[in-house]
Amino acid sequence: MPGNNVVQRVRSLVVAFLDTDLVRLRIERDGGHVELRRRASSRPATADSPEPQAQAAAPENVDAIKSDLVGIFRFSRPLPVTGEMVDSDRELAYVEALGIRNPVRSMGAGRLVSVCCDDGQPVEYGQTLFEIQRV
Repeated sequence: MPGNNVVQRVRSLVVAFLDTDLVRLRIERDGGHVELRRRASSRPATADSPEPQAQAAAPENVDAIKSDLVGIFRFSRPLPVTGEMVDSDRELAYVEALGIRNPVRSMGAGRLVSVCCDDGQPVEYGQTLFEIQRV
């Protein structure tokens, strides 16, 4: 069955991708493309690799700010920086979809714990864009 061959090829590609230090892999063929991404720290620990030493405890009261739609992620100015205190509701970035700029707001005050996307990166619905520790 031809479809089964494609599934086996994709599985072997994903396994090879997970066994490397790659963060992004893009395949283009016949006008279409497939892109696999992961965060650099998302590589699971295996029996061969050492376990991480003492991991920092996750901060309490952390809210994930997620994308409400599919589009291209862009930072607003001033650039948000990890560790920065946000004093009030502020536009951190926007997601451009079909030529429309859709703001991503901090939704209140807090400390910016992490920036989970790169400028120009395509984002999916529900993907975490920022994490903010509420004060």
